[in-house]
Amino acid sequence: MAKIVIIGAGAMGSALTVPLIQNGNVVNLWGTELDNKIIDDLKQGKPHPKHKYKLPSEVNTFYECELEKAMDGTDLIIMAITSDALGKIFKRVVPFLHKGAIVGSVSKGFEHNNKGKIVILPELLKEILPEKLKEEISFVVIGGPCKAIEVLWKSPTSVTYSSKNIVYANYMKKLLNTDVYNVETNNDVIGTEVCAAMKNAYAVSLGMAEGLKKRNGFLHNNTKSALFTFAVSEMCLLVTALGGNYKSAIGLPGMGDLEVTGEAGRNRILGEVIGEGMKASTAMEKMRTEGITVEGYAAIKFGYNLAKQLEVTGKLTLEELHLLNGLYKILYEDIPCYEIIKDLLSKCTGFYK
Repeated sequence: MAKIVIIGAGAMGSALTVPLIQNGNVVNLWGTELDNKIIDDLKQGKPHPKHKYKLPSEVNTFYECELEKAMDGTDLIIMAITSDALGKIFKRVVPFLHKGAIVGSVSKGFEHNNKGKIVILPELLKEILPEKLKEEISFVVIGGPCKAIEVLWKSPTSVTYSSKNIVYANYMKKLLNTDVYNVETNNDVIGTEVCAAMKNAYAVSLGMAEGLKKRNGFLHNNTKSALFTFAVSEMCLLVTALGGNYKSAIGLPGMGDLEVTGEAGRNRILGEVIGEGMKASTAMEKMRTEGITVEGYAAIKFGYNLAKQLEVTGKLTLEELHLLNGLYKILYEDIPCYEIIKDLLSKCTGFYK
């Protein structure tokens, strides 16, 4: 039995309480100032307001002002914060970290470090640590096809835990692996993180193919399948250019997560309305007005700029990433998607060398 604190009471953070409790661990769920309504409801025994499902009664809940209490005596910290707020919240956690602490992360995306370079999120977290802890804290990242509500339902699920030191990935696996929540481990942090971020970007294109069905009045499954193949190929290119293993792109973190993300969710919805004919800028403004954050929108820009960053070092050329280039033109230059996609299918091969 271990004591775990989950930082962030949103959909995925709260879902992980299920396998942790099933394995007999002590679980503290801490909410940010944006999670007050969630913590209120959980303390009253109500279902979680995001996925309308009750958490195990053994979960201990804490408000934003109770971080020190939530962190007391913990063996594992799991960061379950959106990528744009991850650094800010981790800075609050750092004063309560101790030598040898293990930090897991379900956050997915890229960020800029203090030199303006685009980095994967574990690098951002390590940069925030004080010098005395930089080599004393171990990080484990999570990837793979995993919808939060299905973890709560105990639907059979397979995910990947990656750490530079496999010992820590296996330790975290021991705490969470159950008969239905299955964990594989490896040391490909780069591959897992790049895929976790980029599958959101590429899932937007799968949504576009769905939208084209409504726009044109007939199926575009051929188109969607081709886009899926091109997406996996480009994730392979990005992963290997950064020093990761292409197997992550054709495994659970890449291909697996892309498939489930393309089935439903905000990234698919954005792509679908654009595929139906709405301008990307109009679609994004509508979603912002409704308070909907679309991870894929930011991921497309991060991925595009990351490719340019890699191009400077000679590790990749932007021209190799036809689909990412096309998505950038659609999302950030408001070019209609049908002509872009039609052109993409004449250029891409989906073949990864």
